[in-house]
Order: sequence, then C-alpha cells, then structure tokens
Amino acid sequence: MKTTERRSTCPINYSVEIFGDKWMLLLLRDIMFNGKNSFLEFRASDEKISSAVLTEKLNMLLNEGIVSKVTSPKNASKFLYLLTDKGIELVPVMVEILSWGSTYNPDGGPKTWLDRIKQNKKKAITELQDELRSQWRSHVSK
Repeated sequence: MKTTERRSTCPINYSVEIFGDKWMLLLLRDIMFNGKNSFLEFRASDEKISSAVLTEKLNMLLNEGIVSKVTSPKNASKFLYLLTDKGIELVPVMVEILSWGSTYNPDGGPKTWLDRIKQNKKKAITELQDELRSQWRSHVSK
C-alpha cells in the first residue's frame, strides 16, 4: 500500500485529506447504498464523474485500504471495487450523512435505506455492514 504524506497528524486532517471532496463520498455512497462496484457503474452515476477523476479517486481508496480491487467472477477482464473492513467501518458515518442530508433535502436519497434507517438506525447499520462483509468474503474466497 502506498503511503501518502500528510499535512499533519491531526485525525480530522487525515479524514479531510481522504474525504475532502465530493467524489470520495459519492463513490462510497454508490458502493454502500446503490450496490455499484465496477468502473462503468460508477461512471453511470448521475453526477457524471470523469474517467480520469474516477481512476484517481479509486486509486486513492485502494492506497488507503478502504477498498480492494478484485477480478469479477463473471468477466475476467472486469474489476470490482469492494469495501474492506476499514471501508465498512465508514458505514455509520455515511448513514449519518445520509440522514442529515435527507432531513434538509427530503426529495432524494435511497428510499429503501432511508426507511430502514428511520425504523432502526443501529439495526440498519449492522445489516449493511454484514451485507458488505459477506459480499467481500464471497469475492475474495474464490
């Protein structure tokens, strides 16, 4: 894993250096809540990320150990990006961001997830983390 030189040792600085732009959070959203895992699926998102920016952000997530890159079991020339345990630990943070955003912008968001979060946030977080771990294990163990 490539190490990145940080501006300081502050934990908030570390987080901002990784998640300080919209693309990182949107990629995490797509993986966690929208079930996207491939380059083309990320490119098809409404926000229209460029290929160059997408490549840069995926490489950063890989270098930070937040995602892993595995070969698709259905197509050997296709790669999938799956959350590692480090990435899965971000689920509660993303759920809070989703909840906050839906409070002040109630016209959007993944309705199924918003409903689950409103019913029982802690259970929704645990279930999503379990789903993502299961997905990772099923691809890595092959």
